[in-house]
Amino acid sequence: MITTPTREAPPSRRRRLRLLVRTTRTTRLAAAAAVVTLGVTLAGCASGATGASAEAAPPAPPQHQPGGHSLTQDDVDTWLDGAVGSALQTTGIPGATVSVVADGELLTARGYGMADTGTGDTPAAAVDPERTLFRVGSVSKVVSATAIMQLVEKGDLDLDADVQQYLDFDLDTPKGAVTLRHLLTHTAGFEEVISGLIGTPGSEKTLREAVSDAPPAQVYAPGTTPAYSNYGATLAGYVAQRVSGVPFDELVQQQVFDPAGMTSSSFAQPLPAELDARLAHGYPDDSKPAVPTEVVNAAPAGAMSATATDMARFMLAHLGDLPDEQALLQPATLDEMHRPALDADDLGTLVAGQRMDLAFFDDSTPGLAAFGHDGDTQVFHSAMRMFPGHDTGIFVGLNGSGRSATASLDLRTTVLDGFADRYLRDGSAAADGDDRGGAGTVDDATPASDAVASGTGADGSSDGPVAADLAGTYLSSRSPVTNPGALLALSGQTTVAARSDGTVAVTPKPLGVTTGVYEKVGTDLWREVGGDAVLATRTAGAEAGTDGDATVEAISWGASFTMLRAQPWQAASAVLPSLALAVVVLLASMVVWPATALAGAGRRRRDLRAGVSGSSPATAPRRRDRTLLLSRLGQASTLLALVGWAVVAVQALSFAEVSAVTLRVLQGLQLLGVVAIVPAVLVAWQAVRDRRGWAVVTGRVLVVVSLVALAGFAFGFRLIAPSVSF
Repeated sequence: MITTPTREAPPSRRRRLRLLVRTTRTTRLAAAAAVVTLGVTLAGCASGATGASAEAAPPAPPQHQPGGHSLTQDDVDTWLDGAVGSALQTTGIPGATVSVVADGELLTARGYGMADTGTGDTPAAAVDPERTLFRVGSVSKVVSATAIMQLVEKGDLDLDADVQQYLDFDLDTPKGAVTLRHLLTHTAGFEEVISGLIGTPGSEKTLREAVSDAPPAQVYAPGTTPAYSNYGATLAGYVAQRVSGVPFDELVQQQVFDPAGMTSSSFAQPLPAELDARLAHGYPDDSKPAVPTEVVNAAPAGAMSATATDMARFMLAHLGDLPDEQALLQPATLDEMHRPALDADDLGTLVAGQRMDLAFFDDSTPGLAAFGHDGDTQVFHSAMRMFPGHDTGIFVGLNGSGRSATASLDLRTTVLDGFADRYLRDGSAAADGDDRGGAGTVDDATPASDAVASGTGADGSSDGPVAADLAGTYLSSRSPVTNPGALLALSGQTTVAARSDGTVAVTPKPLGVTTGVYEKVGTDLWREVGGDAVLATRTAGAEAGTDGDATVEAISWGASFTMLRAQPWQAASAVLPSLALAVVVLLASMVVWPATALAGAGRRRRDLRAGVSGSSPATAPRRRDRTLLLSRLGQASTLLALVGWAVVAVQALSFAEVSAVTLRVLQGLQLLGVVAIVPAVLVAWQAVRDRRGWAVVTGRVLVVVSLVALAGFAFGFRLIAPSVSF
């Protein structure tokens, strides 16, 4: 028998090859161990967090301040000096302005801190409530709505007609026709819009461009799902501009500001020179320089600038206290604007909670009727409340966000709630004879805690959902849905956990960063323990929830916001650990790539030396190498895309512009990762067929699973979608 001798590598080379193989295997084993360890850790953290939220001790309940004080200028001034003046230094907010009206007159107007800190090119200047203009953010919406309702009064607009008849572009409304009533109550069904909302000087758009260039998709049936919408308010303003034939800022100037005597107010961007010279600078906090003047392209939704005394004139107008020749609306129209605008035919059982008036939030609490609006730009923050039963109103504006995430919100809440408690309640929380009642008013003689413990509401009802029916993870209705902005839903989720006493723990509670505990006080209504904040529920089926055995699909709060139950694949507690595991697997694959490449090169050289003359032993290895290269290029592309999406998410949350080209490039990288699933499967199959060992096979199977998981993530959160406008 004739044999063909084989040439064996020298001993030194054999040792190097064995060492390389051992090193490669060790790296793979370490990567596999890291994946398992991270998975266990993340799973433990997730389950631990869930358990903690279910039975943690409830936080201290909200506290009302002592009431019964006389509503006089001296008392209000003294109280405001303490509540606002002393708070600026501790919060890091540079300046504030406040006005209070009562019994048809301006009771007081106060200015605190600095309109200009003097850290820029202009001298320092204190806040003057009569001269210093503040950006009022979304408080603009109720001023815009006032001009719109004037056109309704004249018969030029119909609140319940399809707005398409007033537009000069096609509005895509697959879920149903949109009316002005829907637009003014944030129930038109539009997804959230982030891009282009706030810009810098030079980025101004015309009002038509703002509403027609990239309209958001309609994702909810009109009237059914409160979802706060700057686009909706802007579209309503454009309707008014179209019908009146007057540019929107001029329309409001002619029909609202001039008649009401609001001589220091404007929607113009930029402001007229005389007003611009009096505009306060806006600051992140009092230790940082001012930011450039913000441009709000959704102008009817948030572009207004005004003084505190002008806002007092506006409050007097809505309280019906201006002289007839200055009145902005007829009494009947004012009444229509100040009462809930939707009923159960649209909202279903969500009607039990807070509802939108026409552009105003119904802020009533038990025993105290109220309506108003808050406003925020990036650095200006404001709030306005009116109390019709007391013919009283208060406005507060701030020109900085402060040093903590909730500094401006906390200060506004302290001022508005403290004012209502101190002057409009008698200490029993029900001093108001005009008891519009507020959402979910129940018989105060029935202890809510006793009713909750037995699974019934404080109204004695045993119908409707119980705590277990609310438990789960929820997404905000105010979110992008059809574009890459859907990724932001991972950062704003709410967890509801049933507690053993029949209450629910909501983390974070609306407008907070802590947990709130809510008890059942009605068939579909829950109130914060010790507080006035309420949640209303809606179950999935038309007849669901009557026996407490149906899962809740939606929870509304704050009149224009809804929490929608997340699908299992949308819950951050499931998505983020899975995402982290997949990323770790791909990173491990990238780390072992060089070692594997060297080992493969050595193996090919050895196979060549062992080959039979006339054969082509290198053909199959080359094919395998190309397939492996395609798989790993796809893995690298996926990782690059994920890094890019993370950067885009940060930019979007700070209202920084992201070009469509950038988003398309990221989508291209993400698609390469999807395509790479095919070569990754082939590589895994080759490893199984060639019996490469359990470590290699496991690693390559994990790569396939990771690429599939990340592809599902990309499609599920719309990173790969036709639209990149968010």
